[in-house]
Amino acid sequence: VGNGAMRTGEHGLAVAQYTYCLALLPPDPKGLNSNNPSDEHAFLRSILHANRSAAFSRLKNWPLALADARSAVASKGDFSKAHTRLGTALLGHSLTEQAYAAFARALQIEANDAVALKGRQTCLSMLPLWSSCAARKRMRDRFRADLGRPSGSTKVYAISDIHYDHKCNEEWAHEIDSFAFQEDVLIVAGNLCDTRNGLQRALSTLNSKFRRVFYVPGNHEFWVHPSEATKFPDSFAKFLNILELCDELGVDVFPAAVAQDVFVVPLNSWYSADFDEDDPFPDPNSKTDQHCRWPIPDTQIWRYMMRLNRAHLEHLYHGCVLSFSHFLPKQTLPHFAHGGLPKTTGCEALDEQVRALKGNRRVHVYGHAHRHHSEWDGGVLYVNHYHGEEGGKNDRASMMLIYDGKEVCRTPKETRDGAPRF
Repeated sequence: VGNGAMRTGEHGLAVAQYTYCLALLPPDPKGLNSNNPSDEHAFLRSILHANRSAAFSRLKNWPLALADARSAVASKGDFSKAHTRLGTALLGHSLTEQAYAAFARALQIEANDAVALKGRQTCLSMLPLWSSCAARKRMRDRFRADLGRPSGSTKVYAISDIHYDHKCNEEWAHEIDSFAFQEDVLIVAGNLCDTRNGLQRALSTLNSKFRRVFYVPGNHEFWVHPSEATKFPDSFAKFLNILELCDELGVDVFPAAVAQDVFVVPLNSWYSADFDEDDPFPDPNSKTDQHCRWPIPDTQIWRYMMRLNRAHLEHLYHGCVLSFSHFLPKQTLPHFAHGGLPKTTGCEALDEQVRALKGNRRVHVYGHAHRHHSEWDGGVLYVNHYHGEEGGKNDRASMMLIYDGKEVCRTPKETRDGAPRF
């Protein structure tokens, strides 16, 4: 009867019928203090909650649609329709990032679910607008927070490829002076950690050492290892979860002023095969980043990353503008130029976005190049201060000071004083 009411557009009646059917079921043993929590009615319970969620969605009653969808998933986590209903309800709440994960999970269960495919595509179209509740709050709370802070009161440091999941680098991060940088800002240009749990530890550690930490993911953060497969259906779902984690920790992933006339602008990035001038075509046999799981062709990831940056290019920056990405923005910057490596190194289109940022002093920090380098080109100072998987074995491994409170600079700075560790 409920399904019939849905087909005729009688959504209120459908809600009543599904509610009646749910009332006829025995109580969910998971909600009781039972030694045997198995539920022989789990599938039916999930179907009824999912269908009632759909009815509430048609009525635009998003809170009840969301509550029912979550109950449907809790009753039977491998029911694709339950995740699809969850995605729809989350979209109704403008929780686009979470909705994407729900639709992606539905497709992990049932790859040809037409509603989930449409829902995921809707999320992919909406994400670059950064119009979700989380994105609006992030920009509202953090972009202007330091706009009135005197420019001489803060310094900005940069580093890339810390690889915190290597023990020596974790120890190095913990031994950064706990007081010396409390008024300063750190830019981390990707490849901080492979796993989400490791990333939480790494960002928490760095965030305790600096006033503000700005971060973009590198390719390692997009890897979905087997240990994370049940948490993240694909690499975008992990990326969006990382953004949520950064919000929880107070780590910046959006542009913001860090002082008067000083702005930091994170730019998402991925590599393009045409970065290899000698052979500008994708390698179909490449195993690079084989742990990534993409919802779109991997040759198009760099284009989507550029779309994610567009809204951030429209702000009216001035003074000193410090942008950063993980991948290289220019072919002329030093990198490994043999063995097909340039194909997975950078993206020339990224430099167009770097140069679209207006300011009378500009710096762009990048990672991934496995070397220290800095150079001026066309009014922009390009800086790579690579740390590396073994970087923490150097007791005096440094960061790069790129803004000293008055001027742009490029000065290595040790992270601690005192006697050597070893």
